[in-house]
Amino acid sequence: MANKIIVVTGPHEGVGKTTLSANLAARYSQMRHQPITLIDADPLCRGELSVVAGTPPSSSIIEMLNQLANKKVTISMLRGRIPTNRLNIGSLAMAAQNHDTERMTQEHWSFFLDEFSQLHDLVIDIEMTHPLIKPTLDAADVVIWTLLPNALSVKATLQHLEILQNQKFSFQKFLFVLNQAGLVNGLSPQAIAHNLDDYQKDIAIQLPYETELNRLLNQGRASILEQSGFAYSTGITRLAELLARYKREGSSNSKAASFQGGVNVVPAGSGHVSPLQTKVVDGLLEEKRNRWNTFKQKLHRELVEELNIRRIDLDTKGDPVRERQLRTNVESTVNALITKEKDMDQAREDRERLVKELVDEALGLGPLEELLADPAITEIMVNRYDQVYIERRGKITLTDKRFIDNNHVVQVIRRIISPLGRRIDESVPMVDARLKDGSRVNAIIPPLAVQGPSITIRRFPEKALNYDDLVRSQSISQPMIDFLKVCVLTKKNMVISGGTGTGKTTILNMLSGFIPNDERIVTVEDTAELRMQQEHVVRLEARPANIEGQGQVSIRDLVKNCLRMRPDRIVVGECRGGEALDMLQAMNTGHDGSLTTIHANTPRDAFTRLETLCLMAGMDLPVWALREQIKSAVHIVVQLSRLQDGSRKVVCITEVVGRDDSTILTQDLFQFVQDGVDAQGKVYGHYEATGNIPKFFPELKSKGLGLDASLFEKNNGHTLGGAA
Repeated sequence: MANKIIVVTGPHEGVGKTTLSANLAARYSQMRHQPITLIDADPLCRGELSVVAGTPPSSSIIEMLNQLANKKVTISMLRGRIPTNRLNIGSLAMAAQNHDTERMTQEHWSFFLDEFSQLHDLVIDIEMTHPLIKPTLDAADVVIWTLLPNALSVKATLQHLEILQNQKFSFQKFLFVLNQAGLVNGLSPQAIAHNLDDYQKDIAIQLPYETELNRLLNQGRASILEQSGFAYSTGITRLAELLARYKREGSSNSKAASFQGGVNVVPAGSGHVSPLQTKVVDGLLEEKRNRWNTFKQKLHRELVEELNIRRIDLDTKGDPVRERQLRTNVESTVNALITKEKDMDQAREDRERLVKELVDEALGLGPLEELLADPAITEIMVNRYDQVYIERRGKITLTDKRFIDNNHVVQVIRRIISPLGRRIDESVPMVDARLKDGSRVNAIIPPLAVQGPSITIRRFPEKALNYDDLVRSQSISQPMIDFLKVCVLTKKNMVISGGTGTGKTTILNMLSGFIPNDERIVTVEDTAELRMQQEHVVRLEARPANIEGQGQVSIRDLVKNCLRMRPDRIVVGECRGGEALDMLQAMNTGHDGSLTTIHANTPRDAFTRLETLCLMAGMDLPVWALREQIKSAVHIVVQLSRLQDGSRKVVCITEVVGRDDSTILTQDLFQFVQDGVDAQGKVYGHYEATGNIPKFFPELKSKGLGLDASLFEKNNGHTLGGAA
């Protein structure tokens, strides 16, 4: 039976998880007839777990990692270096002193969990607020969540579970334990279980309150299992029996860190790399990473040679059957090459990972394939061959993915652009393209990219977000949706404004969904990424110049052409050049209800940028004439922003009401008001109407689309995020 990583945690301190950890370890050790190691992840290093379990002193985890890095011991030698008590339990603290705990990086921790779980079962006592809680939960085979029968404990539990759910943690390996069950005036297990319905979980074990616990602890009799008659002991036994149902999946992050080295994380709060980090990364972990990469490069060269010898055509011409056959063929070739390497012994998980990576590099996009398969990733940024960042839920993080070398990056770029008839080389060092799933790709190579070839991929969700999704994610409020829908139906021209990555295309897709099905829509884009839900749609995409510098068709050319296509609506993916003037002229000549996006940080900046873009058209128009065009053409500006916590929100909806000699006059109709930031760094605030009523409000009744005037009252708002 494989060893297990058992994590014991809870919503806050004082729920009894330390006592539970010690007693569960004792009972589980008895059932398994082998030693078990308790891990005390207390960052303050108070040693409480060792006292409760009655275990003898031992080296800390950091000390053992240093011994491994300095080659003083091997992993197998550590099996006998953890002293145990008479119940066969040993314990390890994270560090000897609390100031040393910050030296434990995620890389060290993942390495420790993977390697030490090969020696013993591990029971980890850890707080949810611990900096290393995420990799700990990832590595766990089972998570025992301990809570008390009171409203505060239940509320804190639900708050933590919501955060974990948003971070895509699976609750299948969670066991909920109610401690101090049966207390007078305590919540019933049924009431608590009802609150867990949303997570499809129930109370697995109830542990009653025992007055003898403190007495035994004060006498130094650490394990209550000495008194098997306790109802608490019976509950612990049932809990230990449940653990047998949970099997290791072999997919934790620690597995990758064990062989490849994981992500090199600098300890929080320090401006330098600690001595321990240098020793471990430059020692054991770096050695394994280099060994993996060297072996992988060798196999990659052999694979290319073998495919060339066998004259296997890697061009599937988009045929899915051919793609499956080719992938099966290449997988068999890779497995045969690995089998020949008698000196390279790998675990099954490592071998499967190696096969997948080599096949992806031969047929797909190499290290990017796994990232592209993760729907939570919205941006992939390859700075250079050995540095790949991702954006997930608004946060940018460094991954452990890396290409073989710069040539490998260029090879992947060419694999992306070749089906589109594009090229990239020293004469054409920049290119825009898109993947099969519609993701937008920008690539740039030397001499323009100094550090080496760079790739940026903007991901889009498989299913376009609708207004319900945006309201649920608190990106916009329902009253704002109701107003914008009426604006689309009454053919108001709208500009969606925002910075890079603020969600302009998402909002544009959402607004276009309100366009009636009986209207003809023509879309114009540099790279096609809009997702129209209507059937009567013509999609136009710009074309770059060919090798000879000929044949370019710009967005401006397409905007001019679409005016001859009898459109009811014109949707321009983004105005960023002289096409802005043609778009404004179209809006002013009977093509009402048009939509476009523009890069700007405020509505005022959007008008300034529109003026600048119009001047790029090469027409010597006075500023007053441009402002008159903008005032007449644009009715509504929807401003988006990405806040400090990574969330994207519509921060205001602004109406154009006229102009004076120096500027365009506007009024805000709705706005997002930030009230603060909660303990998790999440922005909270509320949407509210400003009290201003649109100038075109009277015309809505004549078109049968009247809105209640109360929609624009200033107190018409609601709170978002945490408590305001």
